[in-house]
Amino acid sequence: MRWSLLVLFTLATAAQSGVAAEAAKQDFSGVWFPDAKASGRWPTERPFTPAMLAARAQWNKEHTPIDLTRDDENLSCIPYTLPYVMTTITQYPFEIVATPQRIHLFTEVFGQVRRIDLQSREHGDQLPSRMGQSHARWEGTELVVETTRILPLHAGHRYPSSPAQRVVERFSVGDDARSGRQLKVEVTVHDPPVYTEPVVMRMVYTAAPPGIEVGEYICGQDLWDQRRDGSSSRIPWR
Repeated sequence: MRWSLLVLFTLATAAQSGVAAEAAKQDFSGVWFPDAKASGRWPTERPFTPAMLAARAQWNKEHTPIDLTRDDENLSCIPYTLPYVMTTITQYPFEIVATPQRIHLFTEVFGQVRRIDLQSREHGDQLPSRMGQSHARWEGTELVVETTRILPLHAGHRYPSSPAQRVVERFSVGDDARSGRQLKVEVTVHDPPVYTEPVVMRMVYTAAPPGIEVGEYICGQDLWDQRRDGSSSRIPWR
């Protein structure tokens, strides 16, 4: 009888712990907009390694002059990569849809999809991609997401990266008197071949008003419309 009571007590305690753990998890679902005023920025002077500084100098020597107001790979309809997809303050919404196994992030700009696995740790020999391979774990009320296998970007890019890049994000949600429901994401970029130390940015997003949905954005349509309308604007392609 004594052992039976002990077993029952242990099971009840474990069940309560499980309920508490589930309650600690936050719901990030919904449509969000970047809060430009509250969010951080990439450092003006980034801690590039000597090797990356040399590579960037060589790249600029071979490709300058460049007008960065027009000559930009994203203006050329090339989608964003991580972490820039999370650190841009461009006012395009994105939607988070959460399931027990995976969190999906759907962006309006370029129509990109990001998948964050909550259970599986291995996906085999997955090739590098712009969104990389993301796995997450809960630390109390924070969701910690680690992403690797991100497509590297050349030395001349504004945000160069290497195959070793690893991005760690800490997601949390709460309320704010000014903006209402608020999503905060601390983004830390680890990339030893590129930076001498991790680069950290703290991003803030606000919940979209009721009725706002992520729309359809087709970058190529902009180029088609410009050509049809006889626009003199030129968007270079690499």
